[in-house]
Amino acid sequence: MKTKNENSNNLASPGKPMSQKKFASLIKEAEEGVFYTLEESKKHFEEWRKNVVK
Repeated sequence: MKTKNENSNNLASPGKPMSQKKFASLIKEAEEGVFYTLEESKKHFEEWRKNVVK
């Protein structure tokens, strides 16, 4: 019996196959990004909303 080394199941969105290794690397990349507290997020949202409504 042969087994696959690479799981090509879609782990992200339908129709776009992605390996588990690629998915994990994208998560690690995202974790290096900027994270805001809830209050900071609300402040950014309100600023964005003021700019969009104009």
